[in-house]
Amino acid sequence: MGVINIDPIRQVDRFLETEIESRALALALSRGLVDLLAGRQSVARSDIYRLAQMPETAFDFFLQLLASNGVVRGEDPLRLTPDFREALAHRDLLEAKLWFANLAAPDVHGLFAELLSDIPQFMARAQVFELFRYDRCMEVTPENLAATARWVGYTSTLTRYEAPACLDRLNLAGHRRILDVGGNSGEFARQICERNPSMEATVFDLPVVCALGRRHVSGSPQAARITFEEGDFRRDRLPAGHDIISFKSVLHDWPRDDAATFMREAAAALEPGGRMVIFERMPIEPAGIRLPYSMVANLVFLPFFRKPDFYAVELDKLGFIDISIQSVGIEMPFALITARKKWQ
Repeated sequence: MGVINIDPIRQVDRFLETEIESRALALALSRGLVDLLAGRQSVARSDIYRLAQMPETAFDFFLQLLASNGVVRGEDPLRLTPDFREALAHRDLLEAKLWFANLAAPDVHGLFAELLSDIPQFMARAQVFELFRYDRCMEVTPENLAATARWVGYTSTLTRYEAPACLDRLNLAGHRRILDVGGNSGEFARQICERNPSMEATVFDLPVVCALGRRHVSGSPQAARITFEEGDFRRDRLPAGHDIISFKSVLHDWPRDDAATFMREAAAALEPGGRMVIFERMPIEPAGIRLPYSMVANLVFLPFFRKPDFYAVELDKLGFIDISIQSVGIEMPFALITARKKWQ
């Protein structure tokens, strides 16, 4: 689980630019065609055809989509392109992005007007939000673990590739204990501990998420320094004794008043002189650039992204000092907001 830079995200997104080509790639992955091609220098077209399980006319169209997307080249035999082989080194990210984009796309297609003009209706009718069922995260049962693992696995994969862009800009020297609120599988905390050998981390999240998180970090060298504390930050007090508190891709999930309340609770739990760290997606800004299909995964959250000034203003109200905002470009705008709690 070494440190990863943001280049893999660009490598993967190169193959997720249009919906129809992305869906062809997802089908090639699910039917084992990519595995067959990845294991050899080239593969006879007839072997691919037998595995594809589709009529010949459809198969020809299917191969054209893969070729136009830069996945394969050649007519017979077929081979993966060098660029796609490089992207395939990050298959976890590729498959996670394909899965969620294909899950979210029907909601964006069918409820586009509501997405832009009637948020309550969009939230009520969009099927994608059925995935994020917090009521399934309270009791640790096999059924709840399986249901929650779907979205925890997805968000953990995103964090694996996004966290370096944050941590490359964050100097944690001199700090000793971090509380990651809504820390999911502990991947963000794990990468912090990996970079800072003296750091100890507490992940605060719902019981089922914590159970999945313990599994996630259990095989890592950092596992002994990561503690999972079960709780619901909507009603439970955050644990004390930490000189850093972080929110990574958490606050945008909540209305403004709730987000401000969570920051206030974190400020009360933070040790004097400690730092608050917020790493969040910002509003989507196409700026004349056509959005790739991969961005449909972020479009369903379009109403919730806020400009960094919101967080800076709230931190100022709480009496924090040394408030800093850094813009971070990944596949969309992010911001790293840090601030220090006054010594009392």
